[in-house]
Amino acid sequence: MVERHMYDGWSYERFRKQRNRAHFLLEEPYRFVTVLLHRGKLYAIDSPCYHGAGPLGEGEVVDVEDAHTAGGGSEGSILACLRCPWHSFLISIETGELVEFLPVEQPHGSSADGSYSPEQVMPSYPLQRHRGICDGLRRLSRKGVVQRTHRVSLDETTGILTIEVEDENDMARRPLPSDKVAGDLRNGALTMQIFDIKSRGLT
Repeated sequence: MVERHMYDGWSYERFRKQRNRAHFLLEEPYRFVTVLLHRGKLYAIDSPCYHGAGPLGEGEVVDVEDAHTAGGGSEGSILACLRCPWHSFLISIETGELVEFLPVEQPHGSSADGSYSPEQVMPSYPLQRHRGICDGLRRLSRKGVVQRTHRVSLDETTGILTIEVEDENDMARRPLPSDKVAGDLRNGALTMQIFDIKSRGLT
């Protein structure tokens, strides 16, 4: 079973005017959820970061490429992620998986041109320096689902946005690390507060 939370007055244009995101406090039970518009598609994910209750929902959305799957003229698989502003953890907005980059093995510890590069043998976790599309020297590694995602849809004819959240009992049978912080009224509101500050141009 799912709980449906419906909000009127929404459109894709409204999302675009709001930096392609909106934050909601769902009730019964309380839960902070962020809805994102990315590449024409809507995603919903718990707003606070599972790691330290950081404002994940206000993080930058980045497309990262799995260099391990690239080759043969293809671009490899692209994964859209939120980067937490506090500790730079990358979370897939589609699956809620924690993402990190590991070095791609090079013969004799050298780069393609034969020169040694420390960056090739040192993993970056959490992601700090390597932003956006992977440079081809690292492979994407998925570390399991840590952030709960939700179904979301927008009826453009009525302007109704619907967020579907699993029944509380169902979530209890399949708990995720973000469950606790997403329902914490004290910490969960931080994402909404930051959004409000940015909307007022106070940053």
